[in-house]
Amino acid sequence: MAVLGGLAAYQVFGTDYLNGMLVGIIFYLGSYYLARYIWFRELDRDDVGKIYSTGIGGFILVFLFTWILLFTLASV
Repeated sequence: MAVLGGLAAYQVFGTDYLNGMLVGIIFYLGSYYLARYIWFRELDRDDVGKIYSTGIGGFILVFLFTWILLFTLASV
């Protein structure tokens, strides 16, 4: 989802960083609720919290990497 969010942020907003971050937040929240209500319904609340707190860092890093990579490739 983070790669799709980075691609969407670049395609729709290009270098506008505020709108690009908004796209990243929307994609994260979408993936959060998708995972919460489809995959993690039967887990304990503590376990789900650990999964989300671990996953947000990876999501942000992959989103930023994809967005910066696409912007750099388009600038060359």
